[in-house]
Amino acid sequence: MTASPVSAHTVLDMSRAKYAGLLPDQYYDDVARCETNTKLGQPYGTRTYTSPLGINRGTAHRWSGKRDLNTLTPTQIVKVADRIAFLGWTNKKGETVWPVGPFGWGVVRSGCMHTLAHLCKSTVSKVQKYRARACRLWSSHG
Repeated sequence: MTASPVSAHTVLDMSRAKYAGLLPDQYYDDVARCETNTKLGQPYGTRTYTSPLGINRGTAHRWSGKRDLNTLTPTQIVKVADRIAFLGWTNKKGETVWPVGPFGWGVVRSGCMHTLAHLCKSTVSKVQKYRARACRLWSSHG
């Protein structure tokens, strides 16, 4: 379900009040809607994926220690997503697990809804590494 990108002049909702993520709440809501056609706070799962963000169960375990993220709050799920995409983390064994970037989500790569616009316009230092690619992809979708 790929929607056309937001025009460069569109004002994006930049609020972080709901999830306290690195990116605005709208980014995570867009990923959930595009990935699983659900909303954060609604359970979603298959044999392979967990949470409304459609995170692979193995990936969820590697970055959170849990295979089922549906037991977490939306804010906690966003925290796991930020670890996967931007922050990495140190697990209980003391191993550092490095971030893989936001483009592991196919809906981000394809520019579904406002995902690329939020990455392209981000001023968050941990997101800056991915900004140039997001802007290139965003402009190629418009």
